[in-house]
Amino acid sequence: MMLLSSLKKIFIYYSTMLIILLCVANAGTVGLALEQEQGFCNRILDVRITGDKLSLHADQAPLQSILQRMADLGIKIRIDPQLNPKISASFKDRDIQEGLDSILKSFSYVLIWESIEVLAGPIVKLAEIQVFKPGNKGLMKSLGTRSGLAIARNPGDGSLYVQDEILLRLMPEMNLLEFKRLLRQIGGRVVAGNAAMGIYKIRLPENSDITSLVEQITKHPGIAKAEPNYAYPISVPFKISAPNIPTSDSYNIPEPRGAAPIAILDTGLIPDSGLEDFVLASLDALNPDEFISDPFGHGTQMALIAAGVVKPYGVKTDSETQIPIIPIRTFDDNGFTSNFNIMESIDFALNNGARVMSLSWGSETRSDFLENALDYASSKNLIIVAAAGNEPTGKPFYPAAYSSVIGVSALEPGGKAWENSNYGSFVMLYAPGFATLPVGYKGDPGAYAGTSISTAFVANSIANYLSRNPEATNQEVFNALVKELGKYSATN
Repeated sequence: MMLLSSLKKIFIYYSTMLIILLCVANAGTVGLALEQEQGFCNRILDVRITGDKLSLHADQAPLQSILQRMADLGIKIRIDPQLNPKISASFKDRDIQEGLDSILKSFSYVLIWESIEVLAGPIVKLAEIQVFKPGNKGLMKSLGTRSGLAIARNPGDGSLYVQDEILLRLMPEMNLLEFKRLLRQIGGRVVAGNAAMGIYKIRLPENSDITSLVEQITKHPGIAKAEPNYAYPISVPFKISAPNIPTSDSYNIPEPRGAAPIAILDTGLIPDSGLEDFVLASLDALNPDEFISDPFGHGTQMALIAAGVVKPYGVKTDSETQIPIIPIRTFDDNGFTSNFNIMESIDFALNNGARVMSLSWGSETRSDFLENALDYASSKNLIIVAAAGNEPTGKPFYPAAYSSVIGVSALEPGGKAWENSNYGSFVMLYAPGFATLPVGYKGDPGAYAGTSISTAFVANSIANYLSRNPEATNQEVFNALVKELGKYSATN
């Protein structure tokens, strides 16, 4: 009996190992994701889009799981929530429409295509998939996109970037045929383009070596410039101790009267924050179909200061005008943004009449594409201010250090430079940087310090001046600003 029991255990062990090996063999590629809810092989799923070709391996995978992968690749998905059958299919490099026909044939569905105009000619891409029961299109709901950018770090220089994405600018002589050939070689597809700046976002296969690919593709004669889609974290404010901290009910929020709107590219705006009458327009740059929100509170803090509702310590409260704002949620749920999100946000700000743009964040990563985008915004008479950073390293901090941007450092209430404020030749102004805020950063209201506050206050000061002097040149604005802010500095 003991011998039979041992043989039975050996048989079970080798049978299990055989099943595992078969699962691995069926996976085939690095990109396969193993979902382990119902056994070994019956939950294997791999979805890839390269150019206009779809590759799919699904073994009893829910339809909505397949479509979720496509949503993560930048395709908008709308589907009746009740439709979620198990799908088994396996094919490679099939025409997208043909491939989707094979898995959606049991339902009514619509594929919506859009054309992205690149320098070489139009690129057609699948923009949206709608799936519904016949006659019940109204039951569809959006399938959520990824709540956060997939961020990687370059081990060489420490820069952050979005995984499996690069940004390209084409040479004038690049033709469409050659561009498509290049995309096939790198396994990429155009997912978005910024026509005003001539920059295109390319999605690449999973786990691509971005650093090597950028170096390789830059050598192509048809490519003017290639960069990772660099990413930046939100600047975490300093919580400080202060007596008599008021709540949000302590603030009287009047209607705005200024005529020079401020675009605030940050973590968003909390609904019902009391600033509703100040908002000219708003955008969630990561999910444009969603209403703006603010999971961190930082964007709402900056909006209160930029609008003039909250004043930093030591600033007079009775002489300035409240300013209309254009809050733009540029950061994801994990507190990161990317170059392309910033470019889209700049477009929105310009299209909605912003005169000033406030950027209370940054890093030591320098990007030609971001610099070009800010130069473009400046050429459209948008005055840009950005935080110098909350670490006194003396190193350039971007975007504050770009030539088209006013870099701002922080003053303590007594007028001295704040000890944690960055410094250097790129810093153009110092401004009050301590304030009591009715909205906390991922927590309770309280007193905060940082170059973020200084930046939003400078944006408010510029907008006030422009409201009184709408024809002022940038140099006139800067001269007036230096004079105005000088009274807060202990060195004057």
